[in-house]
Amino acid sequence: LTGEQVDLAQIPVLQCWPADAGRYITLPLVFTRDPATGARNVGMYRLQVYDERTLGMHWQIHKGSAEHHRVAEERGGARMEVAIALGGDPVSIYSGSAPLPPGVDEMVFAGWLRGAGVPMVACKTVDLEVPAEAEIVLEGWVDPGERRLEGPFGDHTGYYSLARDYPVFHLQALTRRNHPIYPTTI
Repeated sequence: LTGEQVDLAQIPVLQCWPADAGRYITLPLVFTRDPATGARNVGMYRLQVYDERTLGMHWQIHKGSAEHHRVAEERGGARMEVAIALGGDPVSIYSGSAPLPPGVDEMVFAGWLRGAGVPMVACKTVDLEVPAEAEIVLEGWVDPGERRLEGPFGDHTGYYSLARDYPVFHLQALTRRNHPIYPTTI
């Protein structure tokens, strides 16, 4: 789905806790590329649903995609393509959250754990690949200069993280299996 057909309301995104700022995607694989080197990063960052086509992109300052975002800002602020894969094999999902050293590709790590490479497919509207076994794929972009208030959110620590300004993801395409399984965690 693209254009006016794209609507995040088609996904059963949860509001986990009473004081959360809204509904959050909590188990995504977020794919970005370093604008300078082309190196891929896969991270697991919570995504606050703002409306039918925008999400708050909560990548913390010490994470790989946040570094890609900084590089994009330094290079003049060109839009950064982003793909978000929901679901798929558990090893790939785990690898997106694994505390790997910088430079270690999460999908290569997932392939090593699986004992075979992770089958990847090209996205439809951005120049990124996602696992072929994903249930739902969101494609879009982040403007490095745009920020919006994200949070609060009931973190796994037992406390609410405070609201702060974070980048905004703009959805331009949504692909899904015929009867997708929506993965989430609380």
